[in-house]
This record gives sequence, C-alpha cells and structure tokens, in this order.
Amino acid sequence: MATIKFLLQSKKPEAPVYCRLSMGRSNSVKLKTGFTIDPSLWDTTLGRAKGRDARAKALNHQLAKLDEVVFDSYNEAQTKGKVIDREWFEGVIEKAFDRKSIDKTEQVDGLVEYGRYFLTNLDFKVTDRGKRGVSLATSKKYTTIVNKLESFDKHSKKQFKLNEVDLAYRKALIGFFRDVENLSENTVGRYLKTVKTIVLDARKEGLETNPQIEAFKGYTVEIPKVTLSFDELERVKQASMPNETHERAKDWLILGCYMGQRVSDLLRVNTAMMERIEGYDFIVLTQQKTGKTVQIPIHSEVRAILDKREGEFPDSFANTIQSAAALFNRYIKEVCRLAGLNEKTEGNLYNEDSKRYDNGHFEKWKLVSSHICRRSFATNFYSDRKYPTPLLMNITAHSTEKQFLEYIGKKPIDYSLKLAELWSSDR
Repeated sequence: MATIKFLLQSKKPEAPVYCRLSMGRSNSVKLKTGFTIDPSLWDTTLGRAKGRDARAKALNHQLAKLDEVVFDSYNEAQTKGKVIDREWFEGVIEKAFDRKSIDKTEQVDGLVEYGRYFLTNLDFKVTDRGKRGVSLATSKKYTTIVNKLESFDKHSKKQFKLNEVDLAYRKALIGFFRDVENLSENTVGRYLKTVKTIVLDARKEGLETNPQIEAFKGYTVEIPKVTLSFDELERVKQASMPNETHERAKDWLILGCYMGQRVSDLLRVNTAMMERIEGYDFIVLTQQKTGKTVQIPIHSEVRAILDKREGEFPDSFANTIQSAAALFNRYIKEVCRLAGLNEKTEGNLYNEDSKRYDNGHFEKWKLVSSHICRRSFATNFYSDRKYPTPLLMNITAHSTEKQFLEYIGKKPIDYSLKLAELWSSDR
C-alpha cells in the first residue's frame, strides 16, 4: 500500500517542504511542494507544522489537501495502469494547487523569463502569517519590476540570465534606473530588493543563480519629511478660498490630517462608512494598499467639516481615484499658498526640466502633496505623549512600531528617560 509523507531536508530558516510517495521497498518519488517553513516549527514525527497559529493552520490545511489529491491520483493511476514516476508526480502537485509550471523541456535561465513565471504563481505564495496569495498592490509592484527588467534588457541589447545577476549587473541596473528611468533613490533601492526576491525564488526552484546574489542589496535614503503642524493647520482652516473647488480641497486636506489615511483611501470616504460603536462614531474602511480594515474615531475637526456640509463629506474632484488624487495634489498647493505657508523648508521638489527631484530649501507650500496628510497625522499626534504609539498605528495601519517611527523620522522613545520622568512626578 502506498504511503504519503511530508518532510524537510534542510536546516535553513526557510526549508522547502517535500512530499514523498512511497509505493514499496526502494520505490518512491519525492518532490518539493512549493511551501517552506522554519525547521524549528516542524514536527518530524507527524510531518506537519507545529502549533495552532495562523501560519501553521494554513500550511497544514494545504498539506492535507495535497495528501488527499496525491492519494486519489495514485489510486486512479493504478486503476488505469499509468506510469507513476517523477513527471507524473509533478503533474499531481501542480493539479492540486492549479499551478502553472515551468516547462521542464526548456531550460528557463532568463531573468525576465523567470520573472514572468514568478508573476503567474503569486496567488500560490504563502506569507509568514500563513496567508495564501498577495495583495493587489504587491502584485502590481512585482509586475512593474518585471516590466522594468525587460526594459533594461532592451536598453542593454541583451537578455540577462539568472546567473548573471551579480554585483556588476546591480551597478548597471542602478545606472539605468537613475539615468534612463529617472527614478528616485528610494525607488531604486526598493526595486533592487524586489529583484533579489525574484532571483532567490528561482534558486528555491533549483535554477542556477549567481553566488553574489547574497550581496545584492537594496537601500533607503533618508529624505526630508514635510508635515503640517497643528498651528499650520489652523492657518489653513482660517484662510479664505477663492472658490468652492479650493474650499473642498482645504476641507479634504484638514480631514486627511485628522484621519491619517493615504489619498487612495481618503478621497473614497463617505457617510456610508460611518458606524456607531458603543456610543462613539467611527469611519470604518478597508485600505486599498494593505487590505487592512481600520476604525477611525471622528475627531472634532472632522465633525466640524461634516457639520459645515450638513453631515456630508466634500465631493471628490473626479470620477477615478487617480484623477482625483492628481487634482487634489494640485489644489492643496494653492490652498497652502493662500494660507501663507511661505516659510523656507527643506524638502525635495520636482524639477520639470530635469524630471528629477531637487533637494533644497523651498517655500513650504511648494512641497505640499497628498502624502502630507498621513504623515502630519502620525507626527502631530505622536508628539503628544498622551497618545500611545499603538493607538496611532491602529489608524495608520503600520505593522510595527519601527516602521511607524521610521515613517515620521523619529527614534524609539528612550524608556529610561520616560521612567525618570515618571519617578520625578512621584516626588
């Protein structure tokens, strides 16, 4: 009788999970399932993930599904007299998860070629939290990168192979991103990290990669973080606007700075998202980029704008979020100029001639963009010690305190200093 077992063959942090089908003495086939796990979280006796957390449950569910498909497929193959070999087993595993596979009759060694294959299998990725698939934003990110790599191939008049992705390739790619694509430094650094992710995935598939991929690193560059203080928001609030369009832009700017959302979510907000929970009013929305649901208490400044507009949020600026965001960016610069925010401030200003961002000191209104809403919310309320960081993270939907503090350009609170302040107040 055939037996099915799941096992690991590596002690690396993300060890591949294998499935072995044994059909008698010295007669077995074994293949990677496409899943990985830290060996310390693996039960070798049961051939399953340990624990009852989300990731363990998700992985064990997928393995149980594969176990059933392999068992049924084996019995069917036996009945029909099919040859049970490695190629048959590959087909069974692909069938179990409806995966598109690399054609084993052709050698896949091109970076862009593998990138296209990588994109077709994003739905079968399993995150560290046990969630299958990726968000729409992540899928778009990978698609953009693969398209950029294809453009680099065309620019270089060469189709780079996976094993050619080394430090020399990295240097040339940085030059292409900067000089041809006119990408910002942080975008370049972020793209490099994604390229490495794709190549490491190819290595997991058993394809040849360059040893230098380990040193193929991305980077981040510290940029000036421009925000509107509570005092500046008051100046905006008191400023007279020349027409209703600018008045709407002013209201959305204030709303954004007290709601802490990205423009893609901010300009979607409407009264249908309002809920009353235990006597308090909230705006409840699911963020487009992260897929996280956030509950935003209605601040008095938000309530004031709703009262001013007879309980309604301002109209948007266009029928699509992309167009509305572009118009919002344009109008809020004018709003801040009319509010007299002319103080010279360090920042990065887009240069239409060079198609790059120039660093320098500019009148503050020129540096204002839609992202100032979320960053101002996080910075302003973090500066008031009565608001614990986790409460603010619940609104911005940052996953870790480290991410939140990096976002606003702050270092972690010195807990020794905080303790000293508490002890001082006890005297």
